[in-house]
Amino acid sequence: MQHLLRKQIILLVCLLSISFTSFAQSDEIYRPYNDEKPVYLGLNIGLTSNYMNFERGANFSNPGIDMANWISPVFNKALVMGLSGNLRLNSHFLLRTNPNILITGNKDIFYYKKSNNILDTFKMSTPSTIINIPIALKLESDRYNLFKLPNFMRHYVFAGVKFDYDFSASKDANGNNKKNGNLENTYSRLLNAADYGYEFGLGVSFYFPYATISPEIKFSYGQRDMIYSRTSAQTKLLNGLDKLTSNFVYFTIHVEGESFNWKN
Repeated sequence: MQHLLRKQIILLVCLLSISFTSFAQSDEIYRPYNDEKPVYLGLNIGLTSNYMNFERGANFSNPGIDMANWISPVFNKALVMGLSGNLRLNSHFLLRTNPNILITGNKDIFYYKKSNNILDTFKMSTPSTIINIPIALKLESDRYNLFKLPNFMRHYVFAGVKFDYDFSASKDANGNNKKNGNLENTYSRLLNAADYGYEFGLGVSFYFPYATISPEIKFSYGQRDMIYSRTSAQTKLLNGLDKLTSNFVYFTIHVEGESFNWKN
């Protein structure tokens, strides 16, 4: 899936290269005492690509009359904005929470049913505005040099759990069904609102004079079956699936200011 974020990564590398050139002659250590304080606050902005993953059921290869015999996942992009809070546990471990709001267009699913040698195509499209609340344990390296910049950067990895809530899930999905050559419109709720799962990722932090900038990649995997009902006119086509889950790939840039103590 790296090709989905290729342009964003190339742009970030170019911007960071320009920044490094500007500071390349400095031998100053920026904010050397920043790591001694326990609390870090910041904000982030980025992009995410969401796709629906499915687990085939026993009836998928030999579907009944009202079941689809093929599902096509669609990658849906969204803008991510959020806040971050880090609590330092020791010199290398931090506890992080990073609530985000995902602003996207629609979640789309294509599925197909063949009957009498005629392929019927079904597309379900549901609006989506998601709150993502993760809690993760973050492991970071010591700071190290970059070119002529002393103690300028560090890398980190993290893993944890997440809770998602889609405020638009209660709305009816717009179904465009091309059945026997005719286009039909139907409306039905498609997905559950709440989801939970696990996340992991990695990133790099760059320490500038007044802020820390950390580009990172995160992978998020939902664990709840997202099919709202298996009896409605549209979702019963998905009864050949055991489970439909919602997964995400994030590319995010975090910006943190000075750390501080609880008493400050």
